[in-house]
Amino acid sequence: MKITNVRVFRLEGRTQEGLAVFESLRAGMSPRQPGPHSETFVEIETDEGLTGLQFVSNGFERDVIEAGQQLIGMNPLHTEAIWEMFYSSVALRQRMPVIAVLDLALWDLVGKIRNAPVYELLGGPVRESVRAYAGMLGFSTDPGAAAEASAEYAAKGFTAMKWYLPFNGSHGEKGIEGNVALIRAVRDAVGPNVEIMTDWLLSQPRVNSILWATRLARRLEEFGVSWIEEPFNFDDLDSHRRLSEATTIPLAFGEHFYTRWQMRQVIEQGNPTVVQPDPIWAGGVTEMRKIIAVASTYGVAVVPHGNESCRNALHILFAHQERNCPLGEWGVRINPNSQHFYTDFYEPVDGYYPLPSGPGFGYTLASEKIVSRTEL
Repeated sequence: MKITNVRVFRLEGRTQEGLAVFESLRAGMSPRQPGPHSETFVEIETDEGLTGLQFVSNGFERDVIEAGQQLIGMNPLHTEAIWEMFYSSVALRQRMPVIAVLDLALWDLVGKIRNAPVYELLGGPVRESVRAYAGMLGFSTDPGAAAEASAEYAAKGFTAMKWYLPFNGSHGEKGIEGNVALIRAVRDAVGPNVEIMTDWLLSQPRVNSILWATRLARRLEEFGVSWIEEPFNFDDLDSHRRLSEATTIPLAFGEHFYTRWQMRQVIEQGNPTVVQPDPIWAGGVTEMRKIIAVASTYGVAVVPHGNESCRNALHILFAHQERNCPLGEWGVRINPNSQHFYTDFYEPVDGYYPLPSGPGFGYTLASEKIVSRTEL
């Protein structure tokens, strides 16, 4: 079997509605206005009619088109050799999401060739379900509204949820009080047995000092927060380490690091309890397996950043032990967007992901949801 063509195309669908429309992102921002669903995909074709599919992140379309041409004539089963070919290119090494997208499309194709889910190709599932945490990005962070939404998703069976803090260091003491009020309301709403994670990335932008972050972290300790996520610039490893030493709350970060070598540096210098590589950026399935292996030698958990890459990430998680990969992210408002064009909607059931079905990653495009298609 040989690869005969690599195509990149953009789909546009109907106007967003329901959970697909974000209420808010951070303090002072207006709700997003609904627009048409839009997504770009790459499809790898073969001389036997089987294809591999993967969505493409914005900004990488042209690079995927150019790099994809190198695959023509190659055997799609040779995923390791292809990954090394791409990584040996300095230009592509600096654009790791391009390698990741093509690697994921190849694994989807290999699954179809073997007529098996990707997790079967990784050694088979080691558990029947994966616990999900509800990522509440896009919900109102007004304490009353957040409490109501938290109670709703706890009632749906979620035993963990992540809230995105609306205030940053520029808001000073008022920002600390505002963030504490949000988490206090969430804790009161869900009780003591639901984990609460906090993501600080969108609360900045990039203005949090170690002093302010330490004060906030210590205020949040009383609520049993499970982790603090990305409180500083992602590559400011010293600040992450210093904060980890100043609070009892574990730190989670690493979504913007893309290789096993980078992740080793993150673990050794930044002192995370959890690292969060995303398969759509961190080299696809091929490299994610190695990142998890590296993290496991340090006893550091891997919980992939898995909003848009939910269906990719879950195949990887099912093939790894819970002690190494304890949770899967569920973007409550993101997945109605990222999965819009698929024929089915894969989601947690009672707070747990079931084994995905179908060959490859298990998704196919639904023609009835496509308003227009543009070849790139």
